[in-house]
Amino acid sequence: MKDLEEVFDPLADRRVARHLKRLKIQGDLIDLFQEPPPPELLTDYVLDEAATARVALIQTKYAQRARNIRRSWNRMQLYFPELIRPGAPPRDVLELSTAHGGMLEVARHFGHTVMGSDYANMIYAPDNQPMAVFRDLNDPDFVRATDDHGIPIGPEGTNDWPYRPIIESIGIPMTIFDGGKTPYPFADKSQDVVMCFQAIEHYCHPNDWMGVVAEMCRISRRTVFVMLNPAHARFQKNRTYMKAFHAFRLGMRNYGENGFECSATFVHWNEALGFKLSAV
Repeated sequence: MKDLEEVFDPLADRRVARHLKRLKIQGDLIDLFQEPPPPELLTDYVLDEAATARVALIQTKYAQRARNIRRSWNRMQLYFPELIRPGAPPRDVLELSTAHGGMLEVARHFGHTVMGSDYANMIYAPDNQPMAVFRDLNDPDFVRATDDHGIPIGPEGTNDWPYRPIIESIGIPMTIFDGGKTPYPFADKSQDVVMCFQAIEHYCHPNDWMGVVAEMCRISRRTVFVMLNPAHARFQKNRTYMKAFHAFRLGMRNYGENGFECSATFVHWNEALGFKLSAV
């Protein structure tokens, strides 16, 4: 038998990695029930020249409305079938870190009242600025002058963000605030559903994510949903971060606080990263 070092082909390995990534991405877009998304949501965003220049700051795939809707339609079918079934009663739906607003577009199409939120991206360290991913929740000393794209961060509730032109083009109402600071600007039990897709990592260190979940439970009457990103390669060698990351996942699986309990867990990209909490 040849030595493993002799037969290992780095190029072939990269090809396998790329293929696996494509399969994961396709899983986000697959037609689950041979029922296409509402066609009126598949038209292009209407953006002027200045808006198009601002949207160029985000990844190209997220500037494509049809793709955003297909992905959101897939997620609504998987995680929120109660919101899209025929005759579903209208609900109040809040999404934290709305980005392109696809989830709320679908929810609104089915008669639900929606509210989005967003703020500055602060997960990188341009000009040696501090990174939000390592701050404590409500850290009074955390200050940033600009976001990861160089956009100035204004007073609370006033700052700009890259997805703003898209959100304005589709008319999603927004509340702008820093997710790393509680309490959030919503009354107790003012929303039926509070969802957060692949964004809680932007708010604070995973040691404090349960504080964010508690705030979501305060606001929600019925359902809280959190979907994590897989831990970024930059953090996987940070033992403290990864220990807290996995402790949060287990804590969410076992959740039973603030009038909610974990009713479902979901695999995303080959890891248990989605958690649905229901009021009890």
